Amino acid sequence: MAMKELITNDNGRLSTTAFIQFFGALLMAGILVFCVWLNRSYVPELFTTFALFCGGGAATKGFATAMQNRRQQGENSD
Repeated sequence: MAMKELITNDNGRLSTTAFIQFFGALLMAGILVFCVWLNRSYVPELFTTFALFCGGGAATKGFATAMQNRRQQGENSD
């Protein structure tokens, strides 16, 4: 698997959702390492915030795409 396949769609175009998920996971891993290395009390909260942000961004994109597809199906059936 090439690195390009992690952030692109089947047609080779860059995927916003895949990009957010992949680099969000890298960022969260870095924050986790930072948390363990420095043993700071506030870093787990920061990690949770970033995790919710990355997950929420992907979920929001999926919801918007589903609503757009639903609207297009409604227009095609009229």
